[in-house]
Amino acid sequence: MENAKLLIADDDATTLAMLEASLQDRFAVQTATSGEAAVQQATDDAFDLVLLDVQMPDMDGYAACEAIKRQHPDIPVIFLSACITLDERLRGYQAGGDDYVTKPFDVTELTAKIERALAHRRRARELNGQIEEAMNTVLSTANLYGEVGQVLAFQREIATCDSFDALADVFFRTLEAMGFDGCLRLSGRQGVMSRTARAPCSALENSILDHVEARGGPSIQPVGPENTSYHYGSVLMLVRNLPQNPSPERMSMDEIDRLARARDNVALMAEGLLVRLRALDTETENSALHLQQRQVQMARETLVDISAQQHAIRMQLGQVLQDMHADVEASFIHLGLTETQEEHLSNTLRRYIRDAMAVFDQSQQIEAHLVGLIGQLDARH
Repeated sequence: MENAKLLIADDDATTLAMLEASLQDRFAVQTATSGEAAVQQATDDAFDLVLLDVQMPDMDGYAACEAIKRQHPDIPVIFLSACITLDERLRGYQAGGDDYVTKPFDVTELTAKIERALAHRRRARELNGQIEEAMNTVLSTANLYGEVGQVLAFQREIATCDSFDALADVFFRTLEAMGFDGCLRLSGRQGVMSRTARAPCSALENSILDHVEARGGPSIQPVGPENTSYHYGSVLMLVRNLPQNPSPERMSMDEIDRLARARDNVALMAEGLLVRLRALDTETENSALHLQQRQVQMARETLVDISAQQHAIRMQLGQVLQDMHADVEASFIHLGLTETQEEHLSNTLRRYIRDAMAVFDQSQQIEAHLVGLIGQLDARH
């Protein structure tokens, strides 16, 4: 690998000079004369690969390798040693080494091993980058599905809500799960409700919602730099800390994407609330109509009952009056009245009987008028 930066550590000046001369045409080479110096240089500077002599005083190559690997786990380390036993190689493996070159070394072999170690490191970094990108994609997808799941759960829950407060409870619970809060106003046949997650809206919050309601334009608009308003007619809401136009200088692209998804999801929630409010209005209308129809039915049944009672009373009253007239005429024999007096008294009784029945018949006209009114109500409903 051209221009790769190498650190070579060996306490033998001759070997160090030979290594430097052999490799400097292909790599950027720095040298150290001890294990401690190599660790210090690796701490202060960034290298692509380290060559370590195993046999060095104070700190040998194995100890130096362990110290360097603690700071830079991905830096390849190749040991240089005259010892080729299995135990020595195992020690190098345990210390974190990547390869082993025996002394006296062959420059071609050493160069090939260096390039192979550098290529392996490069492939490992590329793979790690791909894995990290894949993990980020997986996490983003998981977050996306989680957010969609919240909106779907919201839609399912509000379908069973039958009051404004119940709708608001579900809305604020979902909004909190998304990491936001705000205020909400719902309007419909049940009235008008303005509230936050835990209390009615304050005077200031109501004034902001009034402002949102009064201004025209798109359904979704910024309110200041950090908030977003939603105006869907009978559904008004203000969501705090949800900027309409977040700044790339202040936020990462992932955060900007999350906020964009949140704005869309809140819009879906607003539309869901609007549909449910319309359904509640229809249910309220149907309930009121049913009540009116029931009241008309009760009035009709009452009038039918009154009509039957009046008919029975009229028949009874007519019979009582006729009996009274017959009894009075029968008593004429005992009263000693003249024929003219009897006829006059009989005519008087008939006249008053007729007048009494006429008064009773007027109540039947009132009943007929009420029946007509009920018919008109039936036609309207």
